[in-house]
Amino acid sequence: MLKEIDLSQARLQEILTRVKNARICVVGDFCLDMYWHIDMTRSRLSKETPHFSLPVMEEICAPGAGGNVVNNIHALGVARLLPVSVVGKDWRGELLVGWMQQRGISTERIVTIGKAFTPCYCKPMRKGISDVVYEDPRLDFENYENLASAEEAKVLSNLAAAAEEADMIVVSDQYQNGVITPACRAYLQSLAREKPVIVDSRERAALYTGVMLKPNEVEVLAASGQASPPSDIAGYAELGAQLSRKNGQPVIVTLGSQGAIWCEVENQAYAPAAHLSGPLDIVGAGDAFLAAFSCAYAAGIPGSEATAFANLASAVTVQKIGMTGTASSEEIWAQYRKTEASNEETGR
Repeated sequence: MLKEIDLSQARLQEILTRVKNARICVVGDFCLDMYWHIDMTRSRLSKETPHFSLPVMEEICAPGAGGNVVNNIHALGVARLLPVSVVGKDWRGELLVGWMQQRGISTERIVTIGKAFTPCYCKPMRKGISDVVYEDPRLDFENYENLASAEEAKVLSNLAAAAEEADMIVVSDQYQNGVITPACRAYLQSLAREKPVIVDSRERAALYTGVMLKPNEVEVLAASGQASPPSDIAGYAELGAQLSRKNGQPVIVTLGSQGAIWCEVENQAYAPAAHLSGPLDIVGAGDAFLAAFSCAYAAGIPGSEATAFANLASAVTVQKIGMTGTASSEEIWAQYRKTEASNEETGR
């Protein structure tokens, strides 16, 4: 049986207080999430083409990928937040950088490149006569060429400066041709000898050694070379322990609505997810988890308790529909009280 992690009210309050002292560097792929809310009742048939228009009534943008991690860390009110990334010299980059600057987040170590896209997920949200909203296929802006050597050198220089000021380094490795190049990955692994480095990598978790990893249930399968998923949570704990043994550092396996597992070679602990009802939006839940875990761990909270804390942050954000939301200290506290009340009713 896996040990189940339980946070008391007093311990949660201590964590929420201690995260205010954390100093976090976030490096990697930042993108812009763009939501276009379309009202088809206002659509008109084009005179030039046989198509109905898509009338955009509202446009909402927010940071995505590593930018969403930054956003969530900022929401927890840490002492120092040091983003390191790359944007293009385009309207998407202006929106992303401007969004951070408006909230007092430092952008001095974000490199602007003239010949690159700022990654962006454009999401058309279509509504008709009813209140039901349908998401059309995304329009993705992504780079398909590697960083030039001079640009890579600038990223590494900015990372070195930020790392000196940070208690922990958080890595968002999302794109094949993104910020985390082989040279950057090697440098991060050397930094991990001095301070905690945690990596969220969509496709390359198996290439890292000496750093903490945060794969989801799909990513841990790929990193472990497994063809089929385990039949239960204990099976995922074993995969996490195997990856920890190979990597030399703890692994956190996130399992969506089932919770998350803190995995060391000889010690695994399970943090169940809150039981939620009503409509849910899981976009950005992993970013919220990564942010909350990192803030707690950087503040000296043990990994198993930081995992349970991160679950609460994810529970807050998945209840925010149509956005990559954040979880403030007040919202996390409210979610904890709600979860505790639900557990008492169900006898958990």
